[in-house]
Amino acid sequence: QPQDNKKTNSNSYATAVTNILHTDKATMFRISTITLSKQLPRHVGANKILQSMTVRTMASKSPGSNPLEVIKKGCLQRNLCDEHGYRRPGIHWTFSIAVSPDDPTQPPNLRTVGVQRVSEDGIDFIMKKGCGTCDFLASGKALSILHLQGRYMPGETVEQWRGEGVCETRPLNEIIDHLPTYSLVAMLSSKSIEHEKGALVEELKDKVSGKRLAMENKSHMTELIQSTRLALENGEISDETLDESIQVFRFRPSRLECMIGGPDSVLWNRWEWQTNGSGDDWNPAKALLPH
Repeated sequence: QPQDNKKTNSNSYATAVTNILHTDKATMFRISTITLSKQLPRHVGANKILQSMTVRTMASKSPGSNPLEVIKKGCLQRNLCDEHGYRRPGIHWTFSIAVSPDDPTQPPNLRTVGVQRVSEDGIDFIMKKGCGTCDFLASGKALSILHLQGRYMPGETVEQWRGEGVCETRPLNEIIDHLPTYSLVAMLSSKSIEHEKGALVEELKDKVSGKRLAMENKSHMTELIQSTRLALENGEISDETLDESIQVFRFRPSRLECMIGGPDSVLWNRWEWQTNGSGDDWNPAKALLPH
């Protein structure tokens, strides 16, 4: 440890820290970077060495054996979810899903959906029943996902999660008590418009993909949303109507990879997990090159 000497410049501090690291590699991983940074004056050279040491330490050890638990832990630390993995009220928490259509000439169908829960079993979300994407997911088609969290700012890190897998349908009553009211109301109201149009609902479909429905009357839709919200709050919407309108999905990944880093990172860490043959357990994580 360098002596407390005001005349000692940043280079001597950097040299002292380097000597500590080179003396014993096992010691390097036992030293707390927080404790070490408190012991050293805040010189630029020393701080760069400490940052580099932190990156090398992270790169030497897998973030965890179950990537879904790693996602949950990171989201809990960022206050996106509670200790059970459910989204906190009022939090904007999403991930993107891409599924390829049967027609190879058509582009993948990309959707951004709200994360309702993350657990060791998968990522839960909801979708309005009856749309093409919902039918695709319910059929068990393979899909890809992208999940981002964190902030790219000095002193912080971002995580980019990519993966492949399938979705399984889940009963609505499993998570309905944790779903945001505005999502339920919007989906119920959209289904109401479809029922109002009946056979004429085809007229609302756009002329490009034939999958998206146009809004004919915004004032009517606003009134419908307000009345639906009141009906839902008063318990006037039956379970049958809810089940007919909303589908719960659980994304079950077979492969996940994560890229972790930030402005202070010398090297971004990239890890990959794959399930074993049974699909229930994860093989040990593998460190990958960043590109």
